[in-house]
Amino acid sequence: MAERGGEFTHDTFRALPLEWELTGDTEFPYRCRLDGALCRLRLNDFPAEPLYSLMIDGTAVADLEEWPAAWLRPADPDQGA
Repeated sequence: MAERGGEFTHDTFRALPLEWELTGDTEFPYRCRLDGALCRLRLNDFPAEPLYSLMIDGTAVADLEEWPAAWLRPADPDQGA
């Protein structure tokens, strides 16, 4: 990835099969790595704001109203197996 998301569009991020992991942080509950960069999802003040903001190395690059179908969300440990 060049320039921290500069080559990726909002649609590109949504189409990538990113495998997220839980962080235990209520403000940034998910994280993953993309080409070495730290990606985190910030949980916003929904519905006044978009549900999530995608952060790459601390910079907001996209807002999301729903979880993209291509992204792999980890199982919630509170839901049981």
